[in-house]
Amino acid sequence: MRSFSLFTILLVIVVFLGSCTKSSTKNSNTSTASTTNTGVTVIPQPLPNTIDKTDTLKVMAYNVLGYGDGCQGSTATLNGYLKTIVQYVQPDLFSCEKMGAFVPSSALPANFAIDITTNALNAVFPGVYNYATPTNLTGADNMSVLFYNQKKLTFVKTETIEAYLTDFNLYKLYYNDPNLTITHDTTFIYVLVNHTQSGTSTTRDLQVSTYMQTLRAKFAYLPNLINMGDFNTASSYEAGYQSVITSADSSTMMSDPPFSPDQSVKYPAQWETASNVYASYLTTTTRALANVPNTCGTSGGAKSWYDHIFISPWLVKGTNYMQYIPNSYKTIGNDGNRIGVDINSATPVINSSVPAAVVNALFQFSNKYPVTIKLLVKANRNAYSTPDPIEKN
Repeated sequence: MRSFSLFTILLVIVVFLGSCTKSSTKNSNTSTASTTNTGVTVIPQPLPNTIDKTDTLKVMAYNVLGYGDGCQGSTATLNGYLKTIVQYVQPDLFSCEKMGAFVPSSALPANFAIDITTNALNAVFPGVYNYATPTNLTGADNMSVLFYNQKKLTFVKTETIEAYLTDFNLYKLYYNDPNLTITHDTTFIYVLVNHTQSGTSTTRDLQVSTYMQTLRAKFAYLPNLINMGDFNTASSYEAGYQSVITSADSSTMMSDPPFSPDQSVKYPAQWETASNVYASYLTTTTRALANVPNTCGTSGGAKSWYDHIFISPWLVKGTNYMQYIPNSYKTIGNDGNRIGVDINSATPVINSSVPAAVVNALFQFSNKYPVTIKLLVKANRNAYSTPDPIEKN
């Protein structure tokens, strides 16, 4: 009788100690990570038959200066230049801002997204690229389109989070993790593509601050999220820019990589009045003259930094299998010596930042420099991840 009582006591102790741990899961298909009574999180071990793999996602935002509207010539001519650029950069996520407007459901030759996909991107890398479904709810004369490497990413949906002068679309994709059929734990990434109003900042401030309010209402904290495009900003003081990088809640505050986390430059920043400080980041313009190579777009050489790629805290910290690679932010073709001159000018020095053929293609294709970043992606082996925020309508 005494031995039975001792066994009972031991059993109670074991059950009690086991109850001193807690677990959190992403969904019913994911593994459980336990937290000990000392506060240490224990991540589950890799599942059988999963592989250890890292990958890189190259991200590029590019104002394509009315591609398809005829001002710079035929799309066939422009596709030739774009092929050279894409072959060099090899982007996995590629946003084109300021494309000529088209009906998203149309076919070639009217559908400029199909034109770029077929005759530029996949002409260089057959079968690699596709495009996310675009919209033009505002009926604007220009549109933005997101292209992606379908070998690495799968498109899920498009959501227009603001339609004011142009459509501001939030695209949802996921990484084609080699372990996905085993873990059933999906790594998502969201991309917001935008082209704001140029000129005085009042309108674009309203555009950006409004969609940032919408984003923060949609997500309690920001997931793996990129906000990129042509913001037309003259300085970091603009209210629209401030609405992106500041927030009462740090989990919904986005970062402009050269400022943070790279700390290559510092706030406050006035890139139009102090262009020399930000010379290698300037994106406007590749052309010094208003009539060479054509009369489309602005001139004056590099003078301002309109184009940016903002990233969420998760991408800064690598919270959920994707992380910004430090110092990977680049303005393609800008060697830091382009203020007031053409991208292909031999003065003050020959531009050797990219191959000569790429320099020429950038000059001919658009008056804007493209901007890029790289993301490190890790395969999910244990079916465990930080829960994605619930999407609110």
